[in-house]
Amino acid sequence: MISIEKSGYLSEEISQWIKKHRKENSEWFKLCEDINEFSHSTMFTMTIHNRDLPELIVASLHVRAMSNFQGTIIMAERGMINEAKSLLRCLLECMFAVVAIEKDKNTAKQLIFNDLLERKKYLKAYKRNKGKGVPHHADTVSMKKVDKQLQDIEKQIKNNKVNKSTIRDLAEKAGLVTIYDSAYKLLSGTIHVNAHDLEQYLEINESGEVKKMLWGPDVQEIDFVLLTAAESMLSVLRAVSSLFKLPYDESLQAILEKHASLCKEFNEQCE
Repeated sequence: MISIEKSGYLSEEISQWIKKHRKENSEWFKLCEDINEFSHSTMFTMTIHNRDLPELIVASLHVRAMSNFQGTIIMAERGMINEAKSLLRCLLECMFAVVAIEKDKNTAKQLIFNDLLERKKYLKAYKRNKGKGVPHHADTVSMKKVDKQLQDIEKQIKNNKVNKSTIRDLAEKAGLVTIYDSAYKLLSGTIHVNAHDLEQYLEINESGEVKKMLWGPDVQEIDFVLLTAAESMLSVLRAVSSLFKLPYDESLQAILEKHASLCKEFNEQCE
């Protein structure tokens, strides 16, 4: 068996760590698996109206949220906590958007407007790169077409008086700004390069000297990651249920009760 020392997370030995992590956090993994199965069944019960923008966007976000949720679990079971946190941050963004649209359907249109601003930014970057001689694929669009697309987008932005909306704006509309200012901010450290977040890779003694580098599967915070992922996915499901008027049965209630029980245990351990 190829060892972790030789191949890291790509080694065959990682399977032993998965068993270990799942055993030590069995109830959290079981809860997340139940949520995942319920979320998948929900996907097939939605009746999506073709011209209903909020429904189309929320349904799409639900699919993305499930993927982020599953990825978080896959990373967590391997002890890849930073990678799990990165996907968890993506899941939170989906949650903010879904809940915000459920509360105010006009938010869906704002997301479309935001996309116009992003497309404008990408096209301008494309022009800059091509102007500096950056190689492009032979079948890329001509500069003439790029200029035309930019003109069309800028016209739409002007006609609709588009102003950029931030993730924090979505969180505020969703009534989840406290989560943005806490969990989301903390998780952002795993996305961006900053000195404080890099300290986790160092073992430092009482004198402040670095003793060694830390790497490999991390057994810390798996329960926190799964707790946050479960809460986020449940928030998505509640909003989806409300928007699509889904008649959930007692299986969801059982999941909610188990989640509440595990959260209570987690909070008591933290006190």
